[in-house]
Amino acid sequence: MPTVLLTGISGFLAAHVALNFLEHGWTVRGTLRSPSKKDEILAVPEYKPYVESGKLHLFVTGSLENGDYTEAIKGVDAVVHTASPVEFGDAEYRESHLAPALQGTTSVLEAAAKDPSVKAVVVTGTYGSIGKHTEHPHTQKGLVLDEKDWNPYTLEDMDKLVENGGKSDNPVFPPGVLFYMSSKKEAELAAWKTQEEAKKNGGHDWSLAVINCVMIFGPPIQPLKSLSQGGMSTEVLYALAKGKDVPIAPTLFTHYVDVRDAAEAHYQAVVRNAQGRFITSAGPYDYQEFADIARGQFPEQADRFSTGNPGKYAYIDPGTYTLKNDKIKKEFGIQFRPKEDTVKDAFTKFFELEKKGLN
Repeated sequence: MPTVLLTGISGFLAAHVALNFLEHGWTVRGTLRSPSKKDEILAVPEYKPYVESGKLHLFVTGSLENGDYTEAIKGVDAVVHTASPVEFGDAEYRESHLAPALQGTTSVLEAAAKDPSVKAVVVTGTYGSIGKHTEHPHTQKGLVLDEKDWNPYTLEDMDKLVENGGKSDNPVFPPGVLFYMSSKKEAELAAWKTQEEAKKNGGHDWSLAVINCVMIFGPPIQPLKSLSQGGMSTEVLYALAKGKDVPIAPTLFTHYVDVRDAAEAHYQAVVRNAQGRFITSAGPYDYQEFADIARGQFPEQADRFSTGNPGKYAYIDPGTYTLKNDKIKKEFGIQFRPKEDTVKDAFTKFFELEKKGLN
């Protein structure tokens, strides 16, 4: 059976990508920056049959900027690159945000370009590379975005933001978020350039797909020490279950996808040797809506969920942009899960983990 190299296997999305490939019969080689999480990952309950059958292997490849994939990539059929720092701090842009994202992506793709066994490469991208982030999302009603669109912020814009001490006229996003989205855009552009240069140099043929995900939610299966510090996707959702009087955060990234559907998108991109960008979005959502759904799904714990303003969803009033997902549905045949399934399965998992002492 075929083998895939998966970078950053300890992440929320990557853990599900690994499981998806394993369930389809693939052998998975997952990479780690250090050996500290190796035993925890091998102990993930969902991975047990694949660890026992020798289908899951882990490689310590070092930092994103200087990762060594020489051994891990040998003879694999495909590469899925999910590893990227999710850093929203306001530190110096090029060192703290750009370098890890850019060098992490190019090092993996350059390794893939050198190994003739690699036929497909998939990179986890983001809506951050696509959206019109110069404007507030709730002033963009009527705007339709697709795979041809790009985040208008440039490297020069980020440098100026640093020079200005982080002072920005952006109506909604703090500097750290702008830095993150810009770094993901530049990393994606570098990926396309790497493929183009590899072909010009007479290298072997390999497809490149970028899965541009929106906010990803769902049940975590990766090793966690805390639900409140389990990564952005888990933290913001779990925060809705900390008491009925706890305020609900504004929904600034207004579209979502279930983590299992995002994982399936990565798998389909590999097996179809897909080429191009693919917006991976189930549709608009609001944190208020998620709280309302959860309150109805778990009536015995209804008082746990933030009350907020039931029924008031900002993507409806005042509205927001539209992200077209026609391409991925047509080419990959993906039917996105409804938000009710995502919310129910996520909180079911959260409550299971609470019983094990996590909070």
